[in-house]
Amino acid sequence: MLQVNLLPWRKLRRQKRMRNWLKIFVSVPLSVVVCAWLLAAFIVQERTLLQVKLSALNSGIQKIMLQQRRVDVASAQVKVLAETRLLSHQRVLQSRDYLQLLELLALKMPEELWLTELTEHQGMLTLKGEGRLYHDILALSEILSAGELLSKVSLSAVQQQPNHNLSFVMKTQFRSERALPAPGVSQ
Repeated sequence: MLQVNLLPWRKLRRQKRMRNWLKIFVSVPLSVVVCAWLLAAFIVQERTLLQVKLSALNSGIQKIMLQQRRVDVASAQVKVLAETRLLSHQRVLQSRDYLQLLELLALKMPEELWLTELTEHQGMLTLKGEGRLYHDILALSEILSAGELLSKVSLSAVQQQPNHNLSFVMKTQFRSERALPAPGVSQ
């Protein structure tokens, strides 16, 4: 019978198996370490990119907030200027109305009448004066009513004075349909 010594073959086989297991036990932890290192590097890189993006967003937000503050200041200034312009325009129109009233009184007021007081309170004009004839007082009331400047002209009181003159009080107001034209439009 032929005898074969299988011992060297078994020994080689065992060594080969040991090398395979050694490769597995070394390569798996090594691959885990390499993967962990790559993952850590990727996370660091992503974090750096996110921080760069975050700082860019923060600087953009700061610029936008600064711009918004400038816009708010500018809009507040525009609002103040618009209110100032409107008030100025209203004063100009009110002055124009008073000037037209004074011109009307200077041109068409009967000679025997004198205005002693012209006041305004809450949009209501009060004209006080004296005259010799009642007819002249009525004529002044009709003149003021006929024009486009005043509305609701009413003669509220006429009294005899000790010097035989008549004192009168007229109440009126500027016409409300004389609306304010837009600022910048001249009449």
